[in-house]
Amino acid sequence: MTQRALAQDDKLARRAAILAAARGLFLADSHQLPSAARIAEAAGLAKGTVYLYFRTKEEIFVALLSEELGSLLAETAAVFEAATGRGEVVLARFIDHFVAYLDAHPELMRLDAMAYSVLEQNLSDEQLRVFKLDLTHALARAGAAVDRALGLPDGRGGSLLLRSYALTRGLWQSLDYPCKLRTLLADPVFALLRPDFRSELPQALAEYWRGALAAP
Repeated sequence: MTQRALAQDDKLARRAAILAAARGLFLADSHQLPSAARIAEAAGLAKGTVYLYFRTKEEIFVALLSEELGSLLAETAAVFEAATGRGEVVLARFIDHFVAYLDAHPELMRLDAMAYSVLEQNLSDEQLRVFKLDLTHALARAGAAVDRALGLPDGRGGSLLLRSYALTRGLWQSLDYPCKLRTLLADPVFALLRPDFRSELPQALAEYWRGALAAP
């Protein structure tokens, strides 16, 4: 029994090392996915070992995206589960945590932008189903915590969180200009087109939640 547990711990450690190496390489150059060979080298593992855990490099990054989305939703649930005080105070705390999580995980939005067009296209139907089910369950748990904290009808919190993420995704993609365009838009005449994502996001989320919760 002890040997089996140690073997399982070793497998989890190797998987974590693969994901950590993939994250580091992607952060260094997020314009393309690093190869499985480069990930293996960065993790200090043989290339064949990586393929024992993931069949393709896309699977590696879907696993990384799944973990990060799951962690974001788990932290969101924890914020609302620990909620005390008035609704606006709770929302301000949630937005602070949400934005701080994105600050600490800059790869999340870039991976998310590749999800539909690249990552998910290379999954089997069963793998895609598992990925989406895990996300659905995490969203449902976080949404239920929102419902309890704010006294909302069942399911309303999940909808608010999903729309918040869609708002975040859209805002990020709208402002993620390529280098050449950033140079052009540096001209003050284009200031309206280049607000800072980091300062714009909390304002947009606050305005959305205030409006959504005030609606009849």
